[in-house]
Amino acid sequence: MAKIIDNKKSMKKGLKRKRFKKVSVSKLTRFSFLPSVFTIFNLFLGYIAVLQIIKHNFITACYLIILSVVMDGFDGTIARITKTESNFGMQLDSLVDAVTFGFVTSVFIYVWGFQGVQPQNGKIFGFIFLSAGIIRLARFNVLKEADAFPSNTFIGLPIPIAALSILSVVLICKEPIQEQSYLILFSLYIILIAFLMVSNVRYRTMKKINSKHNLLILFIVAILVALAIMYPSYTIPILTFIYIISPIFFYISKKLKRAGAKIKVNKSSIKSDE
Repeated sequence: MAKIIDNKKSMKKGLKRKRFKKVSVSKLTRFSFLPSVFTIFNLFLGYIAVLQIIKHNFITACYLIILSVVMDGFDGTIARITKTESNFGMQLDSLVDAVTFGFVTSVFIYVWGFQGVQPQNGKIFGFIFLSAGIIRLARFNVLKEADAFPSNTFIGLPIPIAALSILSVVLICKEPIQEQSYLILFSLYIILIAFLMVSNVRYRTMKKINSKHNLLILFIVAILVALAIMYPSYTIPILTFIYIISPIFFYISKKLKRAGAKIKVNKSSIKSDE
């Protein structure tokens, strides 16, 4: 009997609810006003872009999403400058990116690329892009919280650039795709961009740039901004393509640096032997 009573007591203890520490909701959701304004404005631009896509105002929608990419760069930069980065701000930014660059671009893929020719396939390829973008954002949040990669490196193609890569096709072609051969190429292109988003390919950011080159970089950025405003149909696709293939250049430069370092070591060892 004593054993049965002891077992019942142990079972009651096990059934007791665990006590959680009460945490202030205001502390967990603390955010900085100015960066969040840019983030919400980014969401608003994405919302207006969807309405323009429905009306088949594709070029206007492209410009709205391009402006969203600019706003997306501003909110993070302002948060770092003012030292007001927060976990809430990071989550809000990711959710907005999922809508503006993930969902809106997937709608773009369906309406502009496939609706008039192969609507069923358009649903599939639009979802492929959307799911890859969401997975990429989820992985980014996990890696950032774990501080698992340098702040000047992205793992996988960033979703704003992935959105620009789709818009680049729209800016070049302008009119919706009608021919089957072009549609096949567009489908393969979407799969490639989706793969790059979920891949382990490393892309560089503008962070931790050597201060010696700041003025030169600022001058180059000013020229690129001017060109993007004056000739968006050419500048945006070219810059996007260069960024997509940029890991190849960084890989080659690393190999050349290592080869140069080995040559220097070999030369110094030969001189010491002499």
